[in-house]
Amino acid sequence: MAHTGDVQSVRSIVLAGVLTLVVATPVVADVTPPPVPVVPTPIPSPTVTPKPPKKKPKPKKNIERVQVSITPSSGKVGVGQLITARFSAPVRFKANAEAAMVVTSPDPLPKGSWGWINSTTAIYRPKDFWPGHARIDVELNLHKVRLNADAKNIWWGGSTTNRTDSFRTARSFVARINANTHQMRVLIDGQLVKVFGVSLGKPGFLTRSGVKVITGEKYRWTRMTSAQLGLTDEYYDLQVPYAVRITPSGEFVHGAPWAASRIGVWNGSHGCTNLNVGDAAWFFNHVKPGDVTVTVKTGRPMETWNGTPGSYWNYPWPEWKAKSAL
Repeated sequence: MAHTGDVQSVRSIVLAGVLTLVVATPVVADVTPPPVPVVPTPIPSPTVTPKPPKKKPKPKKNIERVQVSITPSSGKVGVGQLITARFSAPVRFKANAEAAMVVTSPDPLPKGSWGWINSTTAIYRPKDFWPGHARIDVELNLHKVRLNADAKNIWWGGSTTNRTDSFRTARSFVARINANTHQMRVLIDGQLVKVFGVSLGKPGFLTRSGVKVITGEKYRWTRMTSAQLGLTDEYYDLQVPYAVRITPSGEFVHGAPWAASRIGVWNGSHGCTNLNVGDAAWFFNHVKPGDVTVTVKTGRPMETWNGTPGSYWNYPWPEWKAKSAL
């Protein structure tokens, strides 16, 4: 007997007296999924960084070469002589210029400072007068030092601005003048050598108090008149002996034979320092450019513009240092 099912069939077969049971293996449908097609991974393209746009080359600037003169640059001068540096073009970068101009000496010097008077002029002033018999060197290292610039030009030191200029001080000559004692006391190398009687300016024509440096302008004879001062209420016309100018505004140290009665006693001049003729001759013959007069007790201060560069001694030291760019 055979049974038929939904899944399998069993048949009994007798072969040679042996009952053999054969079990049929279920037939299974082929359900293997079809192969998945392989999609190749795309190779990324290399990233290209765009090049920055080329900068336009800056136009080359024109080079202007600046020259500088130093005064004094040789010879012997008095201990009140200041150093002047004059540039051939305006200086904008003043600190650069100052750093490249060094004042030195093999001798001890007082401390000093450059001060700028304008864009083309710097003055070097020590705090105190130079020592006598000293060598003073101005070492310049301005070649290719940038001094100014604008959109088209650069100004720098020319090839001749690397050098050393030197001068010497003579003996120290300082004449100290006192309006109250009516005396001039002359010190040479710190030693008192002369005491002269003087007569200074009267009220309305006061002599200036302060430092005045002798420029070297002097006259064996010169004419002085009331008209030169614009006077209308008094008149004089004098031939003046041994006149040494000490300010551009008109002050002189000179002989005054017409004033012998008041010299050393009272003040009656129109601002000049009057001396007896013999004393004036001695002063005239012994002074040189850079020598110093210092007047006190007149009640009228010396102007800082009145006798450049020597009048710059009349700045208080802190005010002078403030004129430096360093």
